[in-house]
Amino acid sequence: MQYIFILFTIRIVWTNGQSSNFPDCKSGPLSSFPICNQSLPSRQRTVDLISRMTIMEKISHMITTADTIPRLGLPKYEWWSEALHGLGYSPGVLFGGDLPAATSFPMPINLGATFNMRLVHDIANIISTEARAFNNEGRAGLTFFTPNINIFRDPRWGRGQETPGEDPFLTSQYVYALIEGLQRGDDERYLKIAANCKHFDAYDLEDWNGTNRHHFDAKVTDQDLVETYLPSFKTCIQDAQVASIMCSYNSINGIPACAHQFLLETIARESFHLNGFVVSDCGAIGNILYTHHYTSTVEDTVAVALHAGTDLECGVFYLFHLYDALNSKTIVETDIDQSLMRTFDVLIRLGWFDPPEQQIYRQLNKNNVDTLEARELSLRSAQESIVLLKNVDQVLPLNINLLKNKKIALIGPTADATVTMQGIYHGQAPFLIDPVTGFKNLTAGNFINIEHARGCEISSHNEKDFAAAIKLARSSDIVFFFGGIDHTIEREGVDRKSIDLPDIQLTLIKQLEKVARSPLHIVIMSGGGVDLSYIRDSAQCASLLWIGYPGQSGGLGLATVVFGQYNPAGRLPVTIYPASYVNEVSMFDMQMRPASNNPGRTYKFYTGKAVYEFGYGLSYTTFNYTWNNNTIISLHSIQSLIENNHSFLRTIISLIRVNVTNTGNMAGDDVVLAYVTQPNTIDNQIVPFKQLFGFERIHLAINETKEVFFPFTIEAALAVTRDGSKWLYSGFYRIFIGQQQMFSIELRGQSTRLA
Repeated sequence: MQYIFILFTIRIVWTNGQSSNFPDCKSGPLSSFPICNQSLPSRQRTVDLISRMTIMEKISHMITTADTIPRLGLPKYEWWSEALHGLGYSPGVLFGGDLPAATSFPMPINLGATFNMRLVHDIANIISTEARAFNNEGRAGLTFFTPNINIFRDPRWGRGQETPGEDPFLTSQYVYALIEGLQRGDDERYLKIAANCKHFDAYDLEDWNGTNRHHFDAKVTDQDLVETYLPSFKTCIQDAQVASIMCSYNSINGIPACAHQFLLETIARESFHLNGFVVSDCGAIGNILYTHHYTSTVEDTVAVALHAGTDLECGVFYLFHLYDALNSKTIVETDIDQSLMRTFDVLIRLGWFDPPEQQIYRQLNKNNVDTLEARELSLRSAQESIVLLKNVDQVLPLNINLLKNKKIALIGPTADATVTMQGIYHGQAPFLIDPVTGFKNLTAGNFINIEHARGCEISSHNEKDFAAAIKLARSSDIVFFFGGIDHTIEREGVDRKSIDLPDIQLTLIKQLEKVARSPLHIVIMSGGGVDLSYIRDSAQCASLLWIGYPGQSGGLGLATVVFGQYNPAGRLPVTIYPASYVNEVSMFDMQMRPASNNPGRTYKFYTGKAVYEFGYGLSYTTFNYTWNNNTIISLHSIQSLIENNHSFLRTIISLIRVNVTNTGNMAGDDVVLAYVTQPNTIDNQIVPFKQLFGFERIHLAINETKEVFFPFTIEAALAVTRDGSKWLYSGFYRIFIGQQQMFSIELRGQSTRLA
């Protein structure tokens, strides 16, 4: 959703005070109606309310900016609020007055890099608390169009930073933890806020080679749909029980997503059991007619969207054309009623109609925003997300005690980044600690001279600032270069043509290498992968850190890592490809497996040599993995595993036990990753090189050992075949912990289709 769509919707201006923000069920027009009777089932309450609305009043509530109905005492309601990684600028969220800011956490790509789902849950809990405080002051809605759980399929995608990465299992774990934190709190009677999983489905292109997301038709095989594009949505809808989903701009196999009855009704509602509503991306209903040309009239467009299950529109197409569709009998009034049943039911579950005094969420206020806990969590999440990619001879961390009277140069276009650290879909942060400020604050009182020179812009051909940067580097004891990309290069609506580090930055790095007294330290800020092979291979670059978009405390988080107050343990949530990758595969190619014109996508199928692999990341300490099991853990009969077991998909085949020991000289976290490689004789199909089925982030003191458990279930062993069916095959399953093969499991018997 781009903010340009605000121009095409009726913007609500919230007023302070709860009276105009909620229906009055005490003394207002609704007070004597069933909608205000909490003892009744929500369906009965909703049916009665809808029955009292005129057709034009109903239509006015089919768009995200729902109008007031004074005679019923229904206030205006803006459905579109944002909270991707903190409350974000959107039609429903207003910063100001007693609530000038909200906590700005790192981008989701950073949170994926933490591999810490407890952290994700805690962040979501803070976000939903602040959202409720804003709502109680009339400065936000209760329905938030977050999270983005599309798979980061291609490094060129401008919105990949909004997601936790390229892996369906990681994304599924992320979305479960996030939705739990957003929607569920201390009062089981009510949703804390209503989340929205987007964009359903196979959406991961903005504008590439003359085709934008409004026109794109994603050609997706059943195998890829089931194996890659649907799992995160299944977890979101079926397991986490999200309150809503958003249908996307693109078509899937010739059918616009918001008109795709099979996806929205058969899969989301019937198979995944969606208990909530479907909202369109902003303007996507009009796309059905005007860009996809799937329909030929406005009436038919309304009908296919409504009959497919798109209940609510972000835009005004429904507002202008629902009545026309009724008159032409392409829809009937009960079609509208069904959609309103779903949206009003969510408002009931949020407590919108119930007395505030009985709801703990209605008591939250400005004192629950930007708390000490939230500030500490923003710093910790930045720290946990930083990935150390290179560290020659343990040149990092720097020892503050040995740097007295030394000069450290911070050079580059992201050294003083502030708003850029927030990523996209951000709001007003209470403060922004850029890297320069973070370094200065952390070294204050230690007689260390921290100086900054920009050197160059993110992407330009102007070398006018080179001289000052080179002069500073020549006179400094230690030189850091801060580079990467920003939202002029990757954002909503903008995909990349190249995944190279911008030429101007590489040119400056090479010149700095010639004059610096010691090898350079490189810090990269980006959401998508950048080819860092020059830095990886250069003897003049001693260390390399990726920091994503680390949020309000990003600069301080980085400084604590550089100076050894925090031991980095982030792992890459994406594959970093060589620059040549963009010439080997079209962004329009949705296929994950390698083919004659596709080298394969993600760590599961990429046949080339990655610059850095998914899951890669270093530490200041070392870890050793041991296990007590034999190489072949056990033999299992497929039939005995699934017989007489109604929840056989979750049946544990083997419990993988790994002992992890900190063998270095510094306490720190380790991210233990568990992969499985399936039998390579599965019906002559290409199977993943490996696939993630478990991970755990643990903290270990020096010489400490902890045992980590990974249940290897039938679900983790399933292979998806060309027709989208799931099979449990006989053969050997190899289990890897990190890069080490530790176990083999043999399944015997007849291969069986399970889904």
